[in-house]
Amino acid sequence: MIPVRLQIQGFLSYREPVEIDFTPFDLACITGHNGAGKSTLLDAITWVLFGEARRRDDALINNLESAAEVIFEFDYEGNRYRIQRTKPRNKTSLLEFHVLTADGFWRQMTEHSLRETEARIGSVLHMDFDTFINASFFLQGKADLFAQQKPADRKRILSTILGLEVWETYRAAAAEQRKQAENRLSMVRNEIRECEDELAQEAERRRLLEDLERQTQSLAQLRKSKEEALDRLKRLAALLEGQRSNLSSLQERLQMEQQRCDQRARRLEEQRKRQRLLEDELAHAAEIEAAYAAWQNLNQELKQWEALASQYHPLQQQRLRLDNAVQTERARLEQDVQHLKIEQQTIVKHQTSLPDAQAKLAELHTRTVGLEAQIQLRKQLEQQRMVLHEQMARQSAEIRAWEEKLNVLRERIQRLQGTEQETCPLCGQPLDSSSRADRLEALQSETVHSSTQISAQKAALNDLQRQHKQLDQQITAAAVYESDLLGLNRQFSALEVQIENTQRSIAEWQQQKLPCLNELEVRLARQDFALAQRARLAEIDAALDALDYDADAHQNARQAEQVAKTANERMRQLEKARAELNPLLEEIDTNEQALKADSAGLERLRAEHQKASQDYHRQTQDLPDIGAAERELDAIKISENKLHRDVGAARQKVDVLQNVRQRLEACKREMDEVNQHLSRLKSLERAFGKDGVPALLIEQALPEIEAHANQILDQLSNGGMTVRFETQRDFKAKHREDKKETLDIIISDAAGQREYEMYSGGEAFRVNFAIRLALSRVLAHRAAARLQTLFIDEGFGSQDAEGRQRLIEAINSVRDDFAKILVITHLEELKDAFPARIEVEKNAFGSAARVRVA
Repeated sequence: MIPVRLQIQGFLSYREPVEIDFTPFDLACITGHNGAGKSTLLDAITWVLFGEARRRDDALINNLESAAEVIFEFDYEGNRYRIQRTKPRNKTSLLEFHVLTADGFWRQMTEHSLRETEARIGSVLHMDFDTFINASFFLQGKADLFAQQKPADRKRILSTILGLEVWETYRAAAAEQRKQAENRLSMVRNEIRECEDELAQEAERRRLLEDLERQTQSLAQLRKSKEEALDRLKRLAALLEGQRSNLSSLQERLQMEQQRCDQRARRLEEQRKRQRLLEDELAHAAEIEAAYAAWQNLNQELKQWEALASQYHPLQQQRLRLDNAVQTERARLEQDVQHLKIEQQTIVKHQTSLPDAQAKLAELHTRTVGLEAQIQLRKQLEQQRMVLHEQMARQSAEIRAWEEKLNVLRERIQRLQGTEQETCPLCGQPLDSSSRADRLEALQSETVHSSTQISAQKAALNDLQRQHKQLDQQITAAAVYESDLLGLNRQFSALEVQIENTQRSIAEWQQQKLPCLNELEVRLARQDFALAQRARLAEIDAALDALDYDADAHQNARQAEQVAKTANERMRQLEKARAELNPLLEEIDTNEQALKADSAGLERLRAEHQKASQDYHRQTQDLPDIGAAERELDAIKISENKLHRDVGAARQKVDVLQNVRQRLEACKREMDEVNQHLSRLKSLERAFGKDGVPALLIEQALPEIEAHANQILDQLSNGGMTVRFETQRDFKAKHREDKKETLDIIISDAAGQREYEMYSGGEAFRVNFAIRLALSRVLAHRAAARLQTLFIDEGFGSQDAEGRQRLIEAINSVRDDFAKILVITHLEELKDAFPARIEVEKNAFGSAARVRVA
């Protein structure tokens, strides 16, 4: 992985956007004061790649920002990738992953969820966060992270570095295939048992088949005899069916004749009723004719009134429309006068309140000017608070540095006081009583000085915190001014608009609406409106008087005509009765003669039907039940079909035994093949396990790592130190002859072999640096995941001038193995040792960084 571009915004101390271009250099140092944000650049890289940094929550977001965002572009295995991770405050992180295509466009590789996208990034890099920081990422204060791991964890990390996790994939695949083979073997064994059980039933199946075949032959003979008997019954029944059909025909004819006689009788009765009604109508002929003459006179009088009404109503409608128009115009004029008088009252009130509103407007202007001055003062206080905040951050960093130094001094005093050896446990030099006392006195003097500095720094920090708190209180108290100013501005604008509208309304009233009010009042008093409508009303009133139309008399004539109108209908019914009576009498006589003839024919047909019915019932009394015979035959056929199915099933069970024998032989052959395959899979599973091929590969890789580490350590210690790895050790139990798998680090120097924990300060860092750099070399050359970049955060402070020079030389010796090497340091004398540097500084707006190339 080769860094190309890093962009940070809102991440820890980087508030404003900061972009770093890595392409101009291959070796550079990152410099700046303590707390400026040097290590934050490396935190940003681990966070954008793996979501891991000092923290994982909103603490990574700058206090003055709502979100943290990091964009990282890097080259890896011939491709350029871009990762963008964003963490909004109190919300879920967002992650995007892209790769640059050959035509210069970014193709999206983001998955459906954050976890799936992180997994895809890990699959591309072939590593996780732990492997990354243990191999080629020397974090501040964590240079010994690999050496301090438990032996088993060292071996796991080394296995990942060497790309041996793929063997676990092979082992899991072999284990999965082994489980499948075992499941298949179990299935084959069950199938063999089933085949053997089925072949044991052969004799019983053949005996059952013979019994069923005998029963089938017997039942077939019985079915044949029943079919012949049923056929004879059906022929006899067909003869009787002809007689039954003839009887049904006679029955239908009898019913039809009976219905015709009944219909003719009902028709004759209806005609006689109609005859009586007509004769009763003709008896009232004189009365009906007199009422009809009276109705004709009333109808003539009603027509005369209708003629007058046809002239009267149109004139009356015109009069109503004209009168409505006059009244509408009057109401409109009166409404206009009323509205103008109401508006006149409003204008008088506005004239009265205008001076008070103008005075209030002047008062609001004065208050607004005062609040603006207070707000300007609040901004100055906020600027002072920001300066204090930066001073507090620098003071806290100084305190932490002194406390770390004090802890180191106390640890050295404790180790020096707790040993009686003749060599110094700190540096390995000869040590007598006088030298021990001098060394203790010097360390205690430094301890007192460090404690004094810490107390002084904390006192200064407390004073800054007190000033910061006072500023917070003043700013909080002044915060209300902005909301007050906003409210005053709204009141001022509203009142200003109100006064302007009032003045415009008064001027408009005096110039336009007051003269209009006076004119309308004069017109209403003189009734000077709707003059044409008033003249037309007078003409229509004269025409109505000339008609002499009486609406009540017209209504009385209409009611009388309606009462007498029934005489017209009764006259028409009388004339219809006179024309209908004679034809009706002739039709009655004809129907009476026809009814007598139909009744005689009906009696003859009834006698014929009775004789045919008696003959049919006599012949059908001795006929057997055909339905019962058919049901009996159907039951025999069902039994026969069932026997045929049973015979087929029994024969199939006998025939299938040959296939079972063949399947049994095939299963036995397959069981032999599966057993052989299972044996091979078990061997592969053991070979792919951690004690198999991966253990052999680690054994092969350790000499290379050890050689690299000793080469670097030789430079750092001027040939005075070597390191050795041991992968096995004896168990504590003496009776065990086998070895325990481990990964121990054995260090040798001029004083002999010592445990790793006995080294501290500059010596421990040299050992850690050599091991970590050796691991980085191996990782950079392996094909599965090549970092190609080395990050070193601090580590030089514990070295003397010669030790720092040796570290620089060691870094330059591995320069060709990495495309990029970045070293973080705050030591001014080391800046010139690097051809390029990234300078980090902190200002009022947060951390900033720029690249300088010599």
